[in-house]
Amino acid sequence: MYYIHVEFSDADGAPRRDELRDFGFDQGFLRDYLEVALPGEIPARVVEVQRGRYGIMFRGEGGKLAESDVVASGHLIHETAVGSSLPTVGDWVVARLSDDGRQAASIKGVLPRRSAFMRRASGDKADRVNAQVLAANVDAAFIVAAADARWSPRRIERYVTLAYEAGVAPVVVITKTDLVDCPGDYLAEAQALGPGVSAVLVCAPNGQGLENLDPWLTIGKTVVLLGSSGAGKSTLLNALAGSEIAATKAVRSDDDRGRHTTTHRELYRLPSGALVIDSPGLREIQILAGEAALAEAFADVEAFAASCRFRDCGHGAEPGCAVRAALEKGELDHGRFNGWRKLQREVAFLAAREDPRVAAEQAHRWKTINKSMRGYTKERRSIQGKSR
Repeated sequence: MYYIHVEFSDADGAPRRDELRDFGFDQGFLRDYLEVALPGEIPARVVEVQRGRYGIMFRGEGGKLAESDVVASGHLIHETAVGSSLPTVGDWVVARLSDDGRQAASIKGVLPRRSAFMRRASGDKADRVNAQVLAANVDAAFIVAAADARWSPRRIERYVTLAYEAGVAPVVVITKTDLVDCPGDYLAEAQALGPGVSAVLVCAPNGQGLENLDPWLTIGKTVVLLGSSGAGKSTLLNALAGSEIAATKAVRSDDDRGRHTTTHRELYRLPSGALVIDSPGLREIQILAGEAALAEAFADVEAFAASCRFRDCGHGAEPGCAVRAALEKGELDHGRFNGWRKLQREVAFLAAREDPRVAAEQAHRWKTINKSMRGYTKERRSIQGKSR
């Protein structure tokens, strides 16, 4: 069910549609705007970012939505140099009007974000961690993965961890299901990535399974499409919109890899009233997350770890290791365990960058863990040798 947002005109008290609210501008954002806005400044939402220019939607004359191409103000750029963030797609911002009051001229500031998809910037150096904001004020993340040779649960896990760090619901959307004999196998594998992960099967060109996405596609709510190039994000967006609003290209037949058809992030409004942010495929998913997000993304592994005899168990040769027991019984997938360990190291690195004391503690801990794992490997080889 969709609700029409209304406000009352001061002139005659008649209700009228407030289209800015349909873009997600609610009472909370209104309060944030009123705290900082000056005369001649208006609220707007960033719908496109491209080479230093921002496409924004705002309430124009007669209360109708209007769109304008603007730049960041000099003051905002200066603030960014000392630690603030430039606007990204999905942001609510305060924009200055032009002298005639008819158009937006520049962005003065960014309103507080309710959620932000962030990753370490591609090519980060070991001595520097730079954050890249992929999308803001998102309610759910559609992690688009194709049912083909590029299917990778480990890659999906990284997206899921980013979603939990952002505080939004992760939804694995499995595309190209018409190309495989048993799409249910992919669905089961995605659902095994955690109790809080939703997964659906779709064949976008045929419109099959799209109705399963309806719970997240409601008026005024925003979802972001994430995934590798060639996974079918643009095709999915076109199917949801019912028209060709995003360019698509075929996957290369020689290496089964996708081409980058989306070159920048952009927010679209669907006929249902839902808002969708399309984004270019990510070659690297550099994690920028904390221990809480990792624990939520790997709740099953963390549950086994909590049952280990020792709190600082390295899950190697220690006695009473519940994780190792689960691996040996087949209750825990080795690939998922290894993915958890890898992300643990990345999260620990980020924590160490923030606090040198943490760096020293982590160095000692991983030295102990590596020693324990060498003992576990040696033990397994001994057992395998005797069994022969």
